[in-house]
Amino acid sequence: MSLREIQESVQQIAWAVASVLRVEVEIADADLMRIAGTGRTQAGVLRTMAGEDHIYRTSLFAGQPVVITSPGEDERCRPCIHFGKCAETGEICCPIMLDGQKVGVIGLLAFDQEQRERLFSDVSSILHFLQKMAELIASKLKEHSMYVEQQLALEKLRIVMDDLDKAMLTVDQTNRIVQVNQRARQYLELDTEDKERKIDAAAWIAAIRQADESQVTPKKVVLQVGKQEKEFLFTIKPIELDGTIREWVITLDDVREVVEIARQVGGYDREDAFSVIVGSSPAILRAKELARRVAHSDSTVLLQGESGTGKELFAKAIHQASQRNPHPFISINCAAIPEHLLESELFGYEEGSFTGARKGGKPGLFEIAGKGTLLLDEIGDLPIHLQGKLLRVLQEKELQRVGGTGKAIPVEARIIAATHLDLQERVAQSLFRMDLYYRLHVIPIHLPSLRDRREDILTLANVCLENCATRLGKSIIGFSQETQTLLFHHDWPGNVRELANVVEYAVNMEMTSCIQAASLPAGVSKLRDRGDLTAAPGLSFSDEEMIPLKEMERFAIAKALRRVQQKNGRKEEAAGMLGISRASLFRKLKEYGLSN
Repeated sequence: MSLREIQESVQQIAWAVASVLRVEVEIADADLMRIAGTGRTQAGVLRTMAGEDHIYRTSLFAGQPVVITSPGEDERCRPCIHFGKCAETGEICCPIMLDGQKVGVIGLLAFDQEQRERLFSDVSSILHFLQKMAELIASKLKEHSMYVEQQLALEKLRIVMDDLDKAMLTVDQTNRIVQVNQRARQYLELDTEDKERKIDAAAWIAAIRQADESQVTPKKVVLQVGKQEKEFLFTIKPIELDGTIREWVITLDDVREVVEIARQVGGYDREDAFSVIVGSSPAILRAKELARRVAHSDSTVLLQGESGTGKELFAKAIHQASQRNPHPFISINCAAIPEHLLESELFGYEEGSFTGARKGGKPGLFEIAGKGTLLLDEIGDLPIHLQGKLLRVLQEKELQRVGGTGKAIPVEARIIAATHLDLQERVAQSLFRMDLYYRLHVIPIHLPSLRDRREDILTLANVCLENCATRLGKSIIGFSQETQTLLFHHDWPGNVRELANVVEYAVNMEMTSCIQAASLPAGVSKLRDRGDLTAAPGLSFSDEEMIPLKEMERFAIAKALRRVQQKNGRKEEAAGMLGISRASLFRKLKEYGLSN
């Protein structure tokens, strides 16, 4: 702690002493920088006293007052640059001590005979007075030090309070809010300049006190915030000093947030169904958002995208996020089943409808799906003669089994269709019915190819690597910089499915802890011969590249979630890995779009 921090107060004391004693006053800190001065010395304030500080240095070193009756002639003044030609006619100085430490020196100076006579008329009394002034300056410095420490403690408290997951506020005995943290400002929409809010605040505290007196648990209170009512869980505890309650600490939790967290921790978060779809590129986020919006609808969805883009994964996520979740999810690849069997697979058949028909008949997939979801994959390859029958099912919500003549069977399943083909082109080629196309094309969702979302390639590759390395029992933790570049620039005609296969191949081939370019299949590693590939932008953590903190945080959270998912753990385990609270994790999941 330096006298420089209280320079204005020290200067005021110097002027006061000078006016009382009618001599000049000079005060320096422990580094012998002039902190205050009067008369001739005032011009040198906040400048070093180098070369003319010897007597002050002597006083500081000895910790004792020094009296010089003949400045410029006294041997103790010899090192001074003014020795032999000093303008002073007398000097008395005294060290300033604080808690046993020397923090400065105060000097009384005479520059003429009148000042000299006043200075030395009663040296004992002058020294006593000077020591009292030194003590006064020390006490001012002590007060300032305590004030700084107090402000530092308050700032630490403010930072801690603002970092809490709960809203926190302190109030006095008159229900006046003394301090609030950032979360409380958000919950209560507090504005210190808003007089209406100050009135609301008094009503809030009164309501909390009243709810506290009811002894009902858990403690809940409804507060009027603006034009809406908000329900909070709360605690209220007294702050006591010397047995007297001075203030109260109140914490608030938004009931809606608590319920949401409990729902997510308990595994009831339907939006979590989309967390299996990895990626943060705008294209994949748009597709996920659209799918999430229509998940609770019964409208038909048409998933369009190249092979390997995750159409079945999307269909399953839509089913899991919907109210049909408890019911079956059935998938059939219309291109993989022979044409003469496809009709009976889809619509079922009655007993005796054809040679070899099972006794009692067999229900088709529309029936088996019940109130669940039926995915018609590769719908573009559905034979033309079955398209009319499918159209009737979609229109009438009922079907007849093959060979059936009785009452129609109701169809309650939701239909999701998927294809890698251009259905409009198939319609133009008379290979697909136009009326069926429009019946299916109610909610089209385009799934982007991997080359159209290159920023997701390395994220997906790392997910595949973790899964594959764990399954194969190999300790491989990442990709070399060259490998990352090759993966980033490959065109991926087979999309995510091809990427997963490439990573699995590399894991089997690699003998080190990091996938090298030599371990990639020939179709990917041949890109090395071009020699003009640039590093994947913003996707590697190299020493030369600055990565935004938020991107690093997002990467760490995503990695922790993947590790937890691999062992079917809970999200709070990820919070433990990251060293943050559960509530903070869920907020960050929402912020980074990782909770979907």
